[in-house]
Formats: sequence, structure tokens, C-alpha cells
Amino acid sequence: MMQVQMIRRGALVFCVTVPLLITACGGGESALIDTPPAELEAQMLAAADGQSKATAATMNTGSDEHAQKPNMTVYVKDRNGYLAPISYHWDQAEPKALATAALEMLVKGGVHQQKLPAGFTAPLPEGTRVLNVKLEPKQKLAIVEFSKSFADYEPKQERELLESITWTLTSLPDVERVQLWLDSKKLNEMPVDGTPLDIPLSRSYGINVEKGDSVNYLHSMPVTLYFSAMTQEGKGYYVPVTRLIEPSQDPVTATIQQIIAGPLDKQALAMVATQETKINSIERKEDVITVDLADSMFEKGERVPSELLHAVVLSLTEQAGVGKVQIRINGVADIRGTDEKDYSQPVSRPVVNPMWKG
Repeated sequence: MMQVQMIRRGALVFCVTVPLLITACGGGESALIDTPPAELEAQMLAAADGQSKATAATMNTGSDEHAQKPNMTVYVKDRNGYLAPISYHWDQAEPKALATAALEMLVKGGVHQQKLPAGFTAPLPEGTRVLNVKLEPKQKLAIVEFSKSFADYEPKQERELLESITWTLTSLPDVERVQLWLDSKKLNEMPVDGTPLDIPLSRSYGINVEKGDSVNYLHSMPVTLYFSAMTQEGKGYYVPVTRLIEPSQDPVTATIQQIIAGPLDKQALAMVATQETKINSIERKEDVITVDLADSMFEKGERVPSELLHAVVLSLTEQAGVGKVQIRINGVADIRGTDEKDYSQPVSRPVVNPMWKG
């Protein structure tokens, strides 16, 4: 058994304790790709609008019952060039103040730059000011006005800026779409590379978009997966990746298959499943997905790597209508993770990457 455990640790690469409540992964051939033409992006990702919904549900960390839960998540750039979520507890509770503070966190050299963890950088141009934020809860819409300095970026950075803003704001309750203004004028396209903004942005736009070499833009569908990564100091965190794959009528199964396949960028992101992992069955009842995975390396009563469990929960709860995930291993529901948490019951989406202390 000791030998099996050692093999498993080697296969998973990162069996570490991470500052989160759930992790993830994906799979394929090549890493981050050049941005496809705007008209192709619209065709590829529009179908994901109903599939890319992130829930606001959180899960107890188990580390401190009295700790204040994070209420704000920002998407900033890690040392490998990926946008990654970092969650904070902010003293402001009013939605507009939270949205404003979150956007200010995204400004390079901004007023909150010291609050970012080491190795993470803000993506918005230095000098950008948030002039106004208006929230329309009934429309699930956030309207944001930036100062002129927002336009001081290189063409290749345009998609990154849009992803960061969109995913940051849609992490807030009652925000699913984002409309941008620049210096008192509504933007119908981005000021540098001309990305169309005629309709509000949503998570269907994707984040850290990638595809395998064999996938055709015109014949593909997106799934959003979560991968585990590490800082230079050895702290774990999670990265969402929107992967373009061959079209499927069953996006839940396709997502699990990509998790098992592993990351495209194996230098920056980690495997979370072993080569022995297979899908036994997938069932859906209302908003709960039950996934039964087979893996001969796991025996009944053994701890299951939390990286695998987290990967499944985070990735599936990005899809529309999925509120909880029940995971079974070799048909057994009574499982515990290596994080010592009980996974015998359906699990809600957690807060992603709470800010590290110390």
C-alpha cells in the first residue's frame, strides 16, 4: 500500500495543502493560444452563455468557523501569464462599493496594489480610474465607466483586460453581464484592437482561452475547467481555463473527460487525475450532478486527493443550473479528501483562492 501511495503522489504532481476549499484541472495538447477572430469567437462562445454561469455559493473552509468569509473575488495575472481568482473579505458590504473596490484592485500601480499576493499583477493600465459603477440587479447588469488611461494598452492585452473585468464583476451577486464606458461614452468596441462590445460581456466570453492542435475554431465548443498551480513560494491556487473542444451533446461528460485528460500547459498547471481514472456514470437530478469515477489505485476507506475532488466541483459548477456535485469513487459515496473534509454529501461551489495570511 505504501508503494501505491507513493506512485499516486508522483502521478498527481501537486499533492499539497492549498489555501482553498476546492481545486481543479483540464487536458489536451497545446497551451494558451492567440485570440481568434472576433466573429469566430462570437460563434464559438455564444453557445456557452447558458453553460458558463458561476454560482455565488460558498463552502465552509473548516479552518476557522468564526473567520469572515470572502465577499469579493478579483482576477489578476499570475507569474505564468494566466488570470487567476483571488478572494478577499472586504469591509464594504454595499454592492456598488464592492464592485468599485474590485475594479480598483485590477489597476496596475493602483491604490490597492499592496493587497495582491506576491507573484500576481494587476492587468489594467496604470493610471486607470474607475469613474462610475452602476448596478442593475433586475437586468443582472454592471455598467462601468473608466477614465481615458484605460485605453493605454497593447493590442495583445485587450482580451486579457476584458476577461479580467468580466470575471471579476460576475463574481458578485446579481451580476451576470458587463457593459463598458470610456470617459462618458459607451463603448461599442474596444479602443485599441476593436473587439466588438455591441452586447454586454458575460462569462461566455471565456477566460484563459486555449485549444488543442486538432480542434477547429469553426467546429468546437467551450468548457471551463479548473487547474491547480503553485506560486514560487510553493503555495497552491487554482486557475480557470476555457478550453475549445470537439462539440458534444453532453457538456458534463465532456468536462469530466477533459479533467481526466489533464492540462495542456503541463509546465504551469498540474494533473489532478491518474491515468487509471475512468467515468463509471454521471447522473443529474434537478441542480445536483452525481459523478461516479473508477480508479483502481484507490481502495475503500483511503483518502481521495482533494485536487481531484475540487477539480470536478469547480469545473461542473461553472455550468448553468448546476448547484451541487456529489462525487463517488468506485461506486462508494462515503469518501474523505486528503484535505480531511467529508465528501459523502453533495458539495456546493466554494470560494476560490482566499487571500493568504502572513
